[in-house]
Amino acid sequence: MKIFLKGPMVIMAAVVLLAIMVGVFGALQEGGTEIAFTQEQFSEVRQPLPLTPQTPHGQIAKEHLQLLNDNFYNRMSFSYQELYTAVWIVEELLAMGYDWEDIEIQEYGLAEVEVFCVPGIPTDIIIFTSNGLTLDRTPFFDFGLRESRLSQNIILTIPGQSEQTIVIGAHYDTVMVPGANDNGSGTALLLESAQRMFEVDNYYTLVYVFFGAEEVGLLGAIHYVNSLSPEDHDNLLFMLNADFLLGGHGLFYMAGVDLGGRSGANHITETWDQIAAEMYSRHGLTFIPWPSGVFGTSDHLAFMPFGHTIMFMAGLEAVEGWNDYDPDYLMLTFIQMARAFHSPQDNLDYINNQWPGKTEHNMHAFSLFLEELLLASYDEGGN
Repeated sequence: MKIFLKGPMVIMAAVVLLAIMVGVFGALQEGGTEIAFTQEQFSEVRQPLPLTPQTPHGQIAKEHLQLLNDNFYNRMSFSYQELYTAVWIVEELLAMGYDWEDIEIQEYGLAEVEVFCVPGIPTDIIIFTSNGLTLDRTPFFDFGLRESRLSQNIILTIPGQSEQTIVIGAHYDTVMVPGANDNGSGTALLLESAQRMFEVDNYYTLVYVFFGAEEVGLLGAIHYVNSLSPEDHDNLLFMLNADFLLGGHGLFYMAGVDLGGRSGANHITETWDQIAAEMYSRHGLTFIPWPSGVFGTSDHLAFMPFGHTIMFMAGLEAVEGWNDYDPDYLMLTFIQMARAFHSPQDNLDYINNQWPGKTEHNMHAFSLFLEELLLASYDEGGN
């Protein structure tokens, strides 16, 4: 028997599933210790992972991913484990050589995020999800929720020759699983990219945003977008989102600008298509365009109501008929194309045993692709 769920019904079903997982496994974690994001807290800087011109793309990301999987699992939104992961991300950025002044820690409380409607997720669904976490600690919601009810975005800014900015985002929180695919993969990709760009004389200003609280309604991304000034929006050339990079063998990129529920093209997306084609001719890597897939649920949706050009990159399985889906069933199509997410299978050991070589292949490919996207020229300006 097949059950077809439309838009909000799919989101509601996902919320209910999350609540069930929390209820079943929540008692396994206890409270933790708050950590202040002060310069003194990060005074001891460790050595970064070794990176040379000969280091294959994706190698650094793979090492970060293994560490995340093994040491920072169950990174639930607004939890202590999410906090400890944020601290580790800051430590890694400092180890790469970035200064404390290059990094912003953007903290926000559950009650402080002013939600707005994003494509495919009505505001009342986001409020319903976040309101559940504002309850007093009960066995149902006891998964190490912070007493402060805070989450945080970690923001690294690399100034460029131009004031035009490229935002590169990935969320680092999870549901109650190790979260290698969703979204240790995106987090690890951004860390490698930031390390590689340290010595580069980049033209555009690069803003890496490690979002918290994605799994409970894109709250970190919504808070970040709310913090942008009109000038920030004017300078924002485009937003790249990395999520779900190990969900399948297919190297998908979903790109466009929201034209009233339809994905539109412009000179930026046309440049991306050219870069994708060159990835095959130069590296033998096939990147699959799926413009309408840009409405898939992840942090980039928070940028779409403001007219920004978006790319959402993900690893998916190209199941039969994937490109002929009914728009009302977009999320169902994503679920059919995805492997190892929101389940105990979202564990790097399981992924590597089940699909040998996929981690190396996908992280290598997306690392190369991201670097080309960041270094390309977009002469006509952005949206």
